[in-house]
Amino acid sequence: MDTRNPVIVVGVCAPERRSYAERLAQATDGRLLPLVDGRAARGRHPVEFSLEHPSIARRPVEVVADLASEFDLPHLALAQGPDASVICVVDTVHLGHDLRDGAPLIVGAPEGDDRRDFGSRARRAVSYIEGATLIAFVNWESTPTAELSLLMALASHLNPTARVRLSRGPTEDLHALRASPSFAPPLLERAGWVHSLNDEHDPHMTDSRVTTVRYEQPRPFHPARLHIALDVIESGHHGVVLRSAGFCRLASRTGILARWDQVGSALWIDPVSTDVETASTVQDLAVTGLDLDHAGLRTALDDATVTDDELTAGPTAWWRFSDPFPAWPSIVDQAGRSGDQ
Repeated sequence: MDTRNPVIVVGVCAPERRSYAERLAQATDGRLLPLVDGRAARGRHPVEFSLEHPSIARRPVEVVADLASEFDLPHLALAQGPDASVICVVDTVHLGHDLRDGAPLIVGAPEGDDRRDFGSRARRAVSYIEGATLIAFVNWESTPTAELSLLMALASHLNPTARVRLSRGPTEDLHALRASPSFAPPLLERAGWVHSLNDEHDPHMTDSRVTTVRYEQPRPFHPARLHIALDVIESGHHGVVLRSAGFCRLASRTGILARWDQVGSALWIDPVSTDVETASTVQDLAVTGLDLDHAGLRTALDDATVTDDELTAGPTAWWRFSDPFPAWPSIVDQAGRSGDQ
């Protein structure tokens, strides 16, 4: 298949995404490629295609891929190429809800499939924004200017490398994207939290209410106190935290670096490494939200780390801490201990 200049259209609001992809394919004389089998994206290797019309393979034309929300964008090989464009279609009216939605991405997904998790639809919404080269706001005409400014700044904080536009049609959006002299970084390097952890976070669009703060702390979290701190943070006491991501360590799970991934009211903390090379990383998080109290957030998280006495007691004592977080799969820590964490 000729896949020159592929355009992948994503978004969790299916009607708006489908309409946008259809109009874009028609306007560019491209061929619409509906990617509808979400199960294929669960494999270990990137998914090439899920062809609805095999005849497309014989036509040397631009491809417009309509990516169903069941797909995880990083697992789509078509999105990895240097000439690929990823347009995230954002329904302006529903964005605030989409980022706080506790609904699963797929109701009734099999056990062990994280697309059945609480908040997984919001997680997918954020991942599409973070992976886009252009974020197109649709249905924005009736939204007040102040709210538009806030929402567009939020999108820019989540992905400072993307163009953010009030869409007046797919053709104009694509022209603006292709006319841009900037080169999009690789898909996994576009997210705002990655830029924040690299001290490179510089969103093009800003609003006084939208901020991103980096939190660093050399001490591991006490899991029980962290659980309490998260409840306080979720209450809005320090502002509205919409997105936080990065890396962390729980004292009760010694020697294991974990990936922190929070959207709205949902949080995933999953193990990523026990390597010596990551031993210097403890807490390194980027937090994005509205009306954030940066000092208050830092204090709340600092208070959830181990105290001086607990630090002196060391890992032998930490293993006995109350730990309310879900168990991890069987892994081996630096001490050679294996089993469920």
